This record gives sequence, C-alpha cells and structure tokens, in this order.
Amino acid sequence: MRKFLLGVVLMMALVQGINGQAKRYIFLEHVTNSNCGVCGASNPGFYSVLSGYQGSYHHLSIHPSFPYTSCVFYQANKTENNERAAYYNVNSTPTVVINGLTKKAASQVTASVMNAELGKTSPIEIVVKETSGTNRTVNVEVRTVGNKPGGTYKIYAAIAEKTRNQTTGNGEKVHYDVFRKFITASSGDNISLADNGSSVNLSYNYNVTSAWVESETYVMVWVQDVNTKEVLNSGNRFDVASSTGDITASDIKILTNPVRSDLSVQLTRPLDGNYYILNIMGQVIEKGSLEQMGSRFDIPVAQYKSGMYFLRIESSSGKVTKRWIKESFNP
Repeated sequence: MRKFLLGVVLMMALVQGINGQAKRYIFLEHVTNSNCGVCGASNPGFYSVLSGYQGSYHHLSIHPSFPYTSCVFYQANKTENNERAAYYNVNSTPTVVINGLTKKAASQVTASVMNAELGKTSPIEIVVKETSGTNRTVNVEVRTVGNKPGGTYKIYAAIAEKTRNQTTGNGEKVHYDVFRKFITASSGDNISLADNGSSVNLSYNYNVTSAWVESETYVMVWVQDVNTKEVLNSGNRFDVASSTGDITASDIKILTNPVRSDLSVQLTRPLDGNYYILNIMGQVIEKGSLEQMGSRFDIPVAQYKSGMYFLRIESSSGKVTKRWIKESFNP
C-alpha cells in the first residue's frame, strides 16, 4: 500500500511537471542560394517533405554569398546572410540546420527526420502579435510554462517574406520564408527567462520597405542557447493561437470510466498535437497524433493490465491530463 501511495504521489508530481511544457516547433534554418543549381534541384523535394508537417515547424531561408555572390537575396543583405551561415559553420548549400543543433543537406531532411522531432516540448512558449501596414509593431511574449531552464539565452527577431514569387538563376520560381533583416542585433539580444508561470514581454518596430511584398512580410522570433546553439522554441504571427480558447479539463471527457477494451474520448473541438497514455509511475507507454482524430475517438487498451492510468492531451491550445481506470477484460 505504501508503495502504491508513493507511486501516486510521484505520478502527480510528474504530471504537473509534464503538463508545464509548450509545443516545440521544429526550427529549420535553410541555407540556400538562388543561383545554385544543386539548390534548385534539391529544394523542391525538401519543401515537399515539409508540406506534410504544416503547423509543426518554422522555416527561415538564409542566402549567403556561396556558391554565387550574384544571388539576389544575398545581395539584399550581404552582411547578415553571411553572418547567419557562419554562425553554424555552414559552407555548402543547400544545408538545413534543425533546432540549431543538427546540420543536414536539404535532400537528407526526410519524413523520418521530421518525425523524430515531432511531439517534443519546450519549457517556453513564444507568442507573436504583429500589426499590419508598412509601419509595424511586433509584440512578443515569452512565456515560461515549465521549470525555468538554466543556461544563457538570446532572443532573435528576423523579418522574412513568407512567399516570394520570383524566378531566379537556378530556375526556382517560388521562395519561402526569405530572411530579409534582423530587428534585434544579428547576434541576438540577451534575455533572462521568467520564472515558471510568468512571462517576458518585448516590443519591436520596423518598416516594410518597397522591396518586400507587404502582405507576405512577417517577423520570426526564436530563443537560442548561447553555448549549445539549441533553439528552445520559436514563434510567428501565423501560429495557431488560442483565439478559440485554451483547452481546460471540461473540454476533454472520458466517456466510460472504468475502461475495459476502448478508451473513448470526447473533445469539444478537434485539436492538433498528440495524446499520451502514462502509467502510474509517469512513464509514457503509448503516444498518438490528434491531427486526424476529430472530436471523438477510441484508443484500444484491452491489452493493458488492470490499474490506474493517465491520458494526457498536448495541443497548441493547451495541455490537460485525465485519470482513468483499466478494468480486467476477458473477451
């Protein structure tokens, strides 16, 4: 009995810790060049892979001077494009840097690579709100939703064009998330993360120049570890916001509890993100995507042993954990 109670206490502590995490966007810095033939051949395949992960990643294309200084996007901001490529010691294109840590050729960014990054969480969430027009204000909230991580961090804010329709020397006609200019220092601005449950609020201003398409211009924001270069999380104004309301416990119902063969779940609305099944010790024993589930779904659990379990829902709209009991089942 004592062991059981200890397990329950540990489980509740773990659930609280797990719940205090935000969705982590996969951050892809794509070092390419608009006159590079290899880039022109490889980038379409890379973008095809990304098309299956909308809402799960952020992408920023950097255009350095290699292999061709005639690249039109490099010419628009020579210094900062080269600085960003040099930051990662990238010397060939097209190269993709994943979350500031892993470098791969664009052709090597496969579905399995993306899948390995899905479902990861972060102790911070970055919420970006941006005004329209040519004179813009960008309000950024960096929320600490888990235990504040140790380390030294910088925040970056970069202007980009979401879609640029322009035929370039390598034959590419459409260019995505084209980096234009930093509105922080190009080396980032220092940021001290808030304690759990609190936020750091920042504001930036910039002008949309005549060289950019106003309707496609936006700001990408990310927080990066100074020492490891790991990107803790990122955000922009296109992210799915909580405009429909953060989910609460009342938005998720387990229809029959205790459960025998199927864990039947009812949501008040379809959600993105993932569900997790945890045992009494807080170990994840099953994980699945919510993307195609709709608002009502069943999870087969007949094979589970009798006992207490937890269902955890993690979405861009929030995180909720529900307790459920598994009964013995002998069909």
